[in-house]
Amino acid sequence: MSEASISINRDQINKLLGTLKLLEASCTDCEIVGGRIRQKTNDRHSIFDIDLTSVLGDSDIVFSMIKQKIGSLKAFELDDNVTLEDENIVIETTENEHIFTDAMSKIRFRKPVRKFLDNTFITEEKFNQSVNYSEDNLIFSTTVSTYISKRIKNLALALNNETIQCDLNNFTASLKIETVNKENDAIVMNAIALNRQIPERNFKMVYLPFALDINSDVQFSTYQTRDEVLLCKFEQKFYGIPVNIYTQVKLCQ
Repeated sequence: MSEASISINRDQINKLLGTLKLLEASCTDCEIVGGRIRQKTNDRHSIFDIDLTSVLGDSDIVFSMIKQKIGSLKAFELDDNVTLEDENIVIETTENEHIFTDAMSKIRFRKPVRKFLDNTFITEEKFNQSVNYSEDNLIFSTTVSTYISKRIKNLALALNNETIQCDLNNFTASLKIETVNKENDAIVMNAIALNRQIPERNFKMVYLPFALDINSDVQFSTYQTRDEVLLCKFEQKFYGIPVNIYTQVKLCQ
């Protein structure tokens, strides 16, 4: 990678840190390519696709151990009683390092060896192979409000199950969370309209898209990609930054 430099303001560094924080519970590392995050979670069940070009332009940055990096970069947060003539942060990329500098401090991160990262950038070609769907095969699309997302998160924690079951029944769908022993359950959404009739089937998905600390509605869409395989797409925005999550699920009887 050639040497590069970009200057961002305090609002942009806060958006960058906030976006990285969305990943820290499910990703160890983060590789930003062309201002975009596109990587699998540690459990390989989901793919994050986040457009940070409004913050970073087309910059490339690699963060290993992102939780540690977030803690370090929080040093650039200013107290209300602190004012600087130049409040921008300059991010320099060299062959071996990323350097973050403001008027008072400089923080250096050595660039990790890519093959040792748990989470790496997915190329456009591989992404299109993994996330391959057509609007013609849309089964349903529904908006999950911020309030319902919070309810899903709380119920998943209370019932000790981070998996959500979606039940399809003819022309409607519902979302349910239950304990592993199936003794307790909660239906969190129902009467979701399907685009076509589907006999009684169900699929299970991770609750990750509803667990993120984002004050945004979630647009939840499901597509049929193969006979027994569906693709779930979750779209939301974090302070104007598009945050999409994709996960494949299997239809069950």
